[in-house]
Amino acid sequence: MFRFYLALWAAKLMMVFCNIRKKTDTDLPGHVACKICPSFFETITKPKLIIAVTGTNGKSMTSALINDFLKYIGMSTSFNDWGANTKAGYATNFIRGVSLMNKARVDCSVLEADELTLDDQMAKIGPDYLLVTNIFKDSLNRSSHPENVFDHIENALRKLGDKTTVLLNANDPISSELGEGSRRLYYGMGDTRNKVLTNNTREYSICPRCGGRVKYDYRHYRHIGKFRCDKCGFRTPNMDYDAEFVDLDNRTMMVNGHEYPLISNTIYNAFNVLSAVAMLRELGYREGEISAFLSSQKSNDINDTLIEKDGIGYYTFEAGTKSASAVSTVFEVIARDPSDKMVVLLTDDEDNEEEGSVPAVDKLLNIYERDYGILNDPKIKKIAVTGLMGKQLKMRLTLAGIPNERILVLKDRADVQKYAGQMVIDKVFFINDADPAASTKDILESIVS
Repeated sequence: MFRFYLALWAAKLMMVFCNIRKKTDTDLPGHVACKICPSFFETITKPKLIIAVTGTNGKSMTSALINDFLKYIGMSTSFNDWGANTKAGYATNFIRGVSLMNKARVDCSVLEADELTLDDQMAKIGPDYLLVTNIFKDSLNRSSHPENVFDHIENALRKLGDKTTVLLNANDPISSELGEGSRRLYYGMGDTRNKVLTNNTREYSICPRCGGRVKYDYRHYRHIGKFRCDKCGFRTPNMDYDAEFVDLDNRTMMVNGHEYPLISNTIYNAFNVLSAVAMLRELGYREGEISAFLSSQKSNDINDTLIEKDGIGYYTFEAGTKSASAVSTVFEVIARDPSDKMVVLLTDDEDNEEEGSVPAVDKLLNIYERDYGILNDPKIKKIAVTGLMGKQLKMRLTLAGIPNERILVLKDRADVQKYAGQMVIDKVFFINDADPAASTKDILESIVS
């Protein structure tokens, strides 16, 4: 026990030091605690309610919605919202939630959890709920294949057993198979009649039970939809939380007969809201208070006009660029927009390697995994690329069938406005990774200045 308190007090002292240095978004206290006391998770006092959120895409927004709602109704929470979603981040989260004498001082802990390291620590943490958003192709270098991601989450659920309730996406034929030994609840959507474009990035092609051909009654995006295998009977599970009607244009969604507002007009963000609603309804919160909370929320990074200059709207999309599927899904959203537009790819213009060096193999693999053919749309007048990967991106766009005259290689990202002003277009869409999002902000600030 002495070793535990030494770890806790050292971590608390480290937090004070980080606050003085104004570096609060760090998991360094958790690193210190786990280094001093290997059994730290087993000893630290945990709050009465622990909710973990994992999955390839959408876990950050979903966990933030859940945490913000709980704070909205007056609960005290701890939340690893600075992006540290592995062991040290979990530890720092719990350290924030206890006193110097290891007394709980928060009502709930919300954990955004990395799906590939979930099975290392989650059994020690013992969450009351584990929400899985989906499983997609992610970084080839790290995740290798969706089956690998599935195995890590499944291993964690086996260790947790029936003491953890798992919420699963019924429209995902991969992650919906998780947690056979757990108490499972499902959320999903009815047919939104969303125009789904043909994609080459395939997470899922055959039935996981019999190897037969899987058919879709409808698809929402990528491999997400209502599926069935006529050979063995594998199909979309019955939904406990059913979004039977979704109106993306008017940003509303009907779940089990009650209307909820959406925070954006994109289908994948509608799933984030749906998963959060399912979690909060399962916790017993009323439809009305959830709706009131959602009405106050706004997605500040997905398809909302940031600025307008000289009759052109400038929009930004964030996508985890190590995930070919995430970027390709953004391509779909942009291609469906009926406006005449320009697309600016900032997904690979940040590179730590010296100019002229050979790009990392995994970065090239990510580029060739994405469905750039979706951007071969006459409404997209120009596709601008920049940075150290600009020439590779141009080659990839050419191989996707996009004419050279529609590809623009920029030496300076600030030139976007100059070229946009020379075209008859309505919108400019920036696609950037979540990490270097500040680079897009700098461009937008230069446009309005």
